Amino acid sequence: MDFLDYRKKLGIGFCDEEKFKYFLARIYNIMNMIAEDYSIETISPEEYAAFCDITGTAIDYAALNNAYTCQERYRHCLATLDRHNRDLRDFLSYYIAFANSIKAKKEDEHAWIRGNFIAILTKALEESHIPFETLVDGEEYFIFPKGAIELDFALVSQPLEWLKDYPKSHKTYCTALKQYSDGIFVRDVADNLRKTLEGFLQEFLCNDKNLETNKNEICKYLGAQGIDAGISGLFQPLINAYKNINDRIAKHNDKVDKKVLEFLLYQTGVLIRMVLVVKQAEMEEPTNAD
Repeated sequence: MDFLDYRKKLGIGFCDEEKFKYFLARIYNIMNMIAEDYSIETISPEEYAAFCDITGTAIDYAALNNAYTCQERYRHCLATLDRHNRDLRDFLSYYIAFANSIKAKKEDEHAWIRGNFIAILTKALEESHIPFETLVDGEEYFIFPKGAIELDFALVSQPLEWLKDYPKSHKTYCTALKQYSDGIFVRDVADNLRKTLEGFLQEFLCNDKNLETNKNEICKYLGAQGIDAGISGLFQPLINAYKNINDRIAKHNDKVDKKVLEFLLYQTGVLIRMVLVVKQAEMEEPTNAD
């Protein structure tokens, strides 16, 4: 049942603390049921060791030589999650560490894999109306705070997916998103967003020119694709403004206003999305012509 439906049915209101309690109940109800199912493999000794290494948890070495069943190893991991369920961000970081320690694929098609545990988390977040979502970097997941749903999908999630064809900028973008999601708003986030845009244009245009130079090159590309001059001409002033904000931020070591970083985050998505949408249209033209 959805959290809001649940509260409405009981005739009571809610707050963030209540959402978190509901979220934990949804997670633990499923996770504890898994602990009682001895018919399906949950976590191998290698996966258990990986989780302990990631989280700095002391390893029970009996669990590594199969003296324990997989369910006993699994319960040890649950106990670690239990010690970190007083704060939402802390719990999410440990849960993601647990999920990432589980293999993405296994020979036994009935065994629990990474995607299963991510699906549990995603559903619990949605049902609890907690504004976080899971994003993937390679095969590993991380948590990102949601903003406006429409903007996040169009300017964060989709560009991240499309950037898989541009590995250098994809990696930098993931770094920026992870830093932003940590809620520590410092100049490094802005710098990595700039590097993402600069690296993307370099990969897209197959050169090593800086952002200042490539803003002219990308305008030429857009013009060659028949994009209206008014739209392609917007790129220069937009990139100028983008770069000027980054330059001002770079002069300071202290925290940066969250609203400024949010603007740069979405602006990075706008600029990358525009280029890739044009590229997709260019690639589809021969098919349409047939």
